[in-house]
Amino acid sequence: MPVVRLYYQDMERLIGASRETIMSRLAMMGADIGKRAEEEYVDVEFFPDRPDLYSSEGVARAMQGFLGIKTDLVSYSVSPGPVVVQVEESIKSVRPLIGCAVVRGLEFTDEAIESLMGLQEDLHWGLGRNRRKVAIGVHDISRVRPPFRYFGESPQRRFVPLDYSEEMTMEEILHNHPKGKDYGHILKDCPVYPLIVDADDRVLSFPPIINGELTSVTEETEDLFIDVTGTDPVVHKALNIVVTSLAERGGKIESVLVKRSEGDFLSPDLSPASWKVRTEEANRLIGFDLTGAELAECLKRMRFGAVTAGEEMDDIVVVQVPAYRADIMHSWDIFEDAAKAYGYDNLEARLPQTVTVGRAHSSEVRKGEIREIMA
Repeated sequence: MPVVRLYYQDMERLIGASRETIMSRLAMMGADIGKRAEEEYVDVEFFPDRPDLYSSEGVARAMQGFLGIKTDLVSYSVSPGPVVVQVEESIKSVRPLIGCAVVRGLEFTDEAIESLMGLQEDLHWGLGRNRRKVAIGVHDISRVRPPFRYFGESPQRRFVPLDYSEEMTMEEILHNHPKGKDYGHILKDCPVYPLIVDADDRVLSFPPIINGELTSVTEETEDLFIDVTGTDPVVHKALNIVVTSLAERGGKIESVLVKRSEGDFLSPDLSPASWKVRTEEANRLIGFDLTGAELAECLKRMRFGAVTAGEEMDDIVVVQVPAYRADIMHSWDIFEDAAKAYGYDNLEARLPQTVTVGRAHSSEVRKGEIREIMA
């Protein structure tokens, strides 16, 4: 499972609570805090199904709700931005999907940079199948000039990769650069390689392998361009997680116009998804005895938007699921969060009414085997 390093002083600033309060409640939110604890930080683990908690900013956002400091759905403003990305036909057969955003006005500390880089790599693992489905690039946009192009390029194209001082061809990067050795198999047998360049044909990124040294992020960086490329629509969910985490640091999100032959779109889309859940079902599954209004209050503490459907429809709760939540696939996922807010220690212990032993369905076992083969 991903390990997230939480610096105590940083978390106190982000959450607005004392170290003692945070640590006393963190485990109740689903964190395993037994990994490593030092004087300045603690390493914690969360289940892989919560990629929005792969960063200190994501943990802080969730803890603010859990502690009752800030509840309800977080509203992130996305301002129209001037940046355009042109997606060319040459990339469609290799790595066709891309989502982008600009985040401005950041003040980076060592802890913030470490959190961002850790989030990036954990998302590569948790959502990206080790970059096969999703790869994230983070760039200092002040060093390049939009508009940007995303296209398929000859393997002989040269540029200076991140943390290097000399140019290499893309083919050489795959064979000689550490990241190329780790992830080059993703591009095996591809006739062209993915590349993102600026208006002056300077390289920002060679996804899913390595960024260019030109746009490396430092403590002096204030404005970021984020690209997320891949082969699965989950690229947009990964982008939402990154940009909202940066917004928790005070960043201002700007949209990017992505132009492509099948239709242009603005990225990111942070609109919440709307669900309707039944209080009766939640009570039956979890062991609650809540009204619709009480269930809604529990969900607000988990940073959902939640209201009852009306006085005569108190059993129905309308839930707004944040755009950064990648794990909500069923109403039961929502009920699980309500149970955390209610407190598992507040539930009455009951013996199960059945004595059967659960196991994975055969179709799910087969799907897992296929995913492992394709990873």
